[in-house]
Amino acid sequence: MKTSLIWIGLILLIAVVGGLVYWLKPAPQAPVVVSAPSRPPQALPPIVVAEAPPAPAIPDNIGVGSTDSPILPIPDPVLFPPVDATTTMANAREHGDARMPPLDQVKDQREPPTPEELADPKAYQRYEARQNARLYKAYVAAADEKIPELQADIDRARKAGFSKEQLKEVEEKVRRIQEMKDQLKAQHPELYQQ
Repeated sequence: MKTSLIWIGLILLIAVVGGLVYWLKPAPQAPVVVSAPSRPPQALPPIVVAEAPPAPAIPDNIGVGSTDSPILPIPDPVLFPPVDATTTMANAREHGDARMPPLDQVKDQREPPTPEELADPKAYQRYEARQNARLYKAYVAAADEKIPELQADIDRARKAGFSKEQLKEVEEKVRRIQEMKDQLKAQHPELYQQ
């Protein structure tokens, strides 16, 4: 009973203090308007209107069907029917994009851990080390195969006249693959001794 009276008193005290703060806060003051000193009106400077240059002459031969037309012709709706974006996206979702190259089906080549490896932490660490070693060897083998292909692609692109930025992007990719391959070989030389 005593604690409930304390709580009620505390709540009333908070309410009274909140009400006082609300009622005692200063009222917002109206903005002070200061009038500008009066000056005699001044005459505005005269407006100078320059003559507009003559419009360029449009040749008579520009018109519908002309090849010199600055407006592109509207495509024939029979040959190029209007395409709804939602329809094409739904088709691509269901049937794929015909322009996309086929995806290689990567098979999971990991061996699952044995029950003994799952039960023993040290055996499981050895299992993980074997899996990592297999992954590192696979990366190096793939890099050995892919780097010459990418170099040939760069040479073909250079001959085809690709921009320096595009070539630089692929060269950077090749450099990073080579860098990772070298790093793996340096960190795990026992995997690559033949």
